[in-house]
Amino acid sequence: MSDDTIPDVVVREAVQFPVHDPLTLVSGLAATVDRLGFVVTASTTSEQPYLLARRFASLDHLTRGRIGWNVVTSDMQTALVKLLGAGDVTPHDRRYDRADEFLDLVLKLWEGGWSDDPFIIDKQLRVFTDSGKVHRVTHSGEFYSLDGYFPVSPSPQRTPTLFQAGSSARGIDFASRIAECFFIQERDLAKAARLTTTIRDEVERRGRRRDSVTIINSISVVVAATAADAAALRASLTVAPSRDAMAALFLGWSGVNLLGLDPDTPLDDLRTEVGQSTLAMYQDSGMTVGEVLDALAETLGGTKVTGTPDQVAAEIVHIAEVTDVDGFLIEHTFGGLSTYREFIDDVMPLLRERGAIPQHPRTGTLREMLTGSPTPRLPAGHPGAAFRPQVRS
Repeated sequence: MSDDTIPDVVVREAVQFPVHDPLTLVSGLAATVDRLGFVVTASTTSEQPYLLARRFASLDHLTRGRIGWNVVTSDMQTALVKLLGAGDVTPHDRRYDRADEFLDLVLKLWEGGWSDDPFIIDKQLRVFTDSGKVHRVTHSGEFYSLDGYFPVSPSPQRTPTLFQAGSSARGIDFASRIAECFFIQERDLAKAARLTTTIRDEVERRGRRRDSVTIINSISVVVAATAADAAALRASLTVAPSRDAMAALFLGWSGVNLLGLDPDTPLDDLRTEVGQSTLAMYQDSGMTVGEVLDALAETLGGTKVTGTPDQVAAEIVHIAEVTDVDGFLIEHTFGGLSTYREFIDDVMPLLRERGAIPQHPRTGTLREMLTGSPTPRLPAGHPGAAFRPQVRS
């Protein structure tokens, strides 16, 4: 391809390409299921606060409160700066400065734009909404300005359930303020345990409860009737992608093109303004660029769990106990829906027997199902609650 920031292998081997608009897809998918939540990644670098707030609030209505937002600051930044005409890649910490203000503004719209119970709906009085319960939102900051009314009526959650995944120091600082759910992708269980402690320490430092953030680790599960069959399936999955395809995936996540570097370069010498968390997974290991390239197919992504249903269930329980995570993101592997069906049918009953998942599935909004919240709304200890209109006595 003529664009040297997008390797040809991305298109040729479908490395996260093509990618369709997830918010559009969710509006159709949500109508087909009753309890599944939908978490959509959207970047504070490429989006505008008002437009994002309107779309997510509309989807919260359509999904009956089952929408979440994975807040990122660098969704494929290298490509986006050219597609959006945004100039150079914004420095890492500076993107988080913008994200802090972005979150404050959308929270003002979601939480402060309307009071509770605003509707009168009286045909004779010709009144639909109590105008005193719709509030003008003004904001003048370093990155954004806004003055007006939020036109989307209050949705079940108001604010979508908030996710974050950055584990750099600045990312953890940002997440400790706003995240309700925190994704990690750490294969080393000792490092994962330290990371969860760091996250909870930072959340507590912010004045929030340590357990107010749900920490979710990414795991790749391969399950089969015998351990040998599962190992064979894992081996076939590991060799499936080409070295170039894995390097392209690493480039998209980290902003570092390993194929363009001397294979003998120590990875500890590299720096990035894009995906610092992905790069950090391989640093402090003494590995060279060439060694990382050879290992990507086996190591990129979350913890690998392979075995019979009983072995997989036992390993998942062990990981949760050792790391203090609250749950898991089950990565897609191969086989389409059948892979998830095997996990649901063969592993989940064993996890339920071990007390690792509820005996009866939770219902309600995504916030209620995922965090166990007694209410669909942001908890009182979340900074977004401060933007709610004051109730006059």
